[in-house]
Amino acid sequence: MTKAIYRWTVALIVISYVLSTTVAVNAQDIKPVTIKPETTARLTLQSQINSKLSEPGDIVTATLAEPIYVDGELIIPRGAEFQGRIVALLKAKRIQRSSNISIVFERVITPSGMTVPVSAQVTAIDDWDHEESLKANNKGKMKGGHSGGRTIDNMSSGTSIGLSAGSIGALLGRAAGGSGRQLLGIGGAGMAAGMIGGILLTKGSEIRVNQGTILRIRFLKPATFPVQQIGSTD
Repeated sequence: MTKAIYRWTVALIVISYVLSTTVAVNAQDIKPVTIKPETTARLTLQSQINSKLSEPGDIVTATLAEPIYVDGELIIPRGAEFQGRIVALLKAKRIQRSSNISIVFERVITPSGMTVPVSAQVTAIDDWDHEESLKANNKGKMKGGHSGGRTIDNMSSGTSIGLSAGSIGALLGRAAGGSGRQLLGIGGAGMAAGMIGGILLTKGSEIRVNQGTILRIRFLKPATFPVQQIGSTD
């Protein structure tokens, strides 16, 4: 065996020993830590959600806005990626039936690239741009609000149409010899019908959430993460 081959052989043995020792030490320094159910956190949405365009099953991604600690120990750092999906969605309908949506996160991608399964439900959407918050019920369903301005506009339009129809009815009634009270009743009925029609034609609000919106989540089940111990003397 030449000296060069001998030196390379010795170097490979040393490197293999160092690597195996390092892996063993690192394995000893890592311990599992569990995040308990009902733990809450805030995420920053990286996707866009629109109840008119989105569908159940669509992927939703977000990043952790604030780190999560357990007993003073860092478990998930800020910026870790959460991946989830829309589990239920109903688009807005007429008669002021607003949209609703349910979102669940199913995994976390740690900074080291490890994927950890979780079960966390979105409990609220804080839309700071529009100064409004959508809160979920106990089943995780968030409901869009009502558009008062749109309802008033439709009521106004319906009332105008009803008033016009009532006026025509009153004219026909006058031509037929109706009394003043009857004519007034015809006009009022037309206005009421138009107002009700305006309300019935008004759709509820869609849920539109832009990138950067804050999502509040609640862990539904325990989630265990591997945590590197610092300063271990074992």
